[in-house]
Amino acid sequence: MGSRRSRRKIFILCSTLVTGGAEMVIKALATGMSRYGHDVEVICLRLPGHVGQQLIDAGVTLRSGVARGRFDLSSFAKLKRIFSVGDDPVLIVLDHHDAILLGATASQMAGIRSRILSVHSTGLWGKKGTFSFTDRLVLRMFDRFVALAPPHARFLEKDGRIPPEKIILVPNGIDTDRFSPPVSIDHKKELRRQYSIPENDFVVTIVAALRPEKNHDMFIDVADKLLRSHDDFTFLIAGDGVEAGKLHEIVKKTAKPDRIRFMGVRDDIDRIFALSDAATLCSYPVVETFPLTVLEAMSSGLAVVSTDVGSIAEMFLDGEEGMLVPSGDSILMADTLLRLKSDPALLAGIGKMARKRVLRDYSEENMIRGYSELVEGLGR
Repeated sequence: MGSRRSRRKIFILCSTLVTGGAEMVIKALATGMSRYGHDVEVICLRLPGHVGQQLIDAGVTLRSGVARGRFDLSSFAKLKRIFSVGDDPVLIVLDHHDAILLGATASQMAGIRSRILSVHSTGLWGKKGTFSFTDRLVLRMFDRFVALAPPHARFLEKDGRIPPEKIILVPNGIDTDRFSPPVSIDHKKELRRQYSIPENDFVVTIVAALRPEKNHDMFIDVADKLLRSHDDFTFLIAGDGVEAGKLHEIVKKTAKPDRIRFMGVRDDIDRIFALSDAATLCSYPVVETFPLTVLEAMSSGLAVVSTDVGSIAEMFLDGEEGMLVPSGDSILMADTLLRLKSDPALLAGIGKMARKRVLRDYSEENMIRGYSELVEGLGR
């Protein structure tokens, strides 16, 4: 796929690689861009995290612990030494605040000519915008900014005052072979047996870190509304985070707490989606941009019911490839899920069209190719 002429040394810099959508994008780039002839090295300023350890296990070159704290002055010199190798390398920085400041400054000190900032948020929870004060000090040093969809690009132009000619669209992509529908009804039943889930229940899954902006309170409210009048629903919550304790207490107060299950952090989300009937996302209209979990559910052949936030309206055609509801409208989300449960043809049709959309537009390979073409065109 690559050529000697286009081969580049690529540094990917982040703070850490805990479990999350942006971090999974970095994993895909780190393992996939070599297919285009590039030599990739990942640098974690702190500990590698769960995803970082997966990269190490996969044989990807990864350095960690470069910085002893968020503003460790010695890390500038360390990064400069790391960056001062290779023939015209390219730096890709994940939008972690310490990585943005340190990466931009140290790479300029090392003489790197090409810098890319990969942005994965539309605002920050509890903040006025995506970029912090320290970010804005160095944004001008970046040659390109990766946005995930047209609304995201417009947000970066307005909020970050990024020149539009510096913004490049590269949508997120996922592994469509891993995230695929169950091969048969019997396969789906067997998966449910393995996870102790009733065979005939309508299973609704949310995969998201247990953080305030993801609004799991809404998911639990939807579940409670439906379980008060129906006995054949199971609701699964995959993920962990700061809201875990609070959310467990809320579930205890619902009508049927045993039908709302916390699954924790998982490496088997593909199997959980394969045994599910529908997936949801309940996020508030802050932070969310182009979530991988929606693409993964769509690729698994599920009907996704999501709040209309971020760039999710760009990901699927409402009513045909998924369903949108206003943020916070638990009544409409519950009604929509009940409608899907009551209309198997509609449920199957949306799931089929959703997978077709992902195969066409949002494959992991399309994303890796987009970044590779961006890298190959910089500084030459």
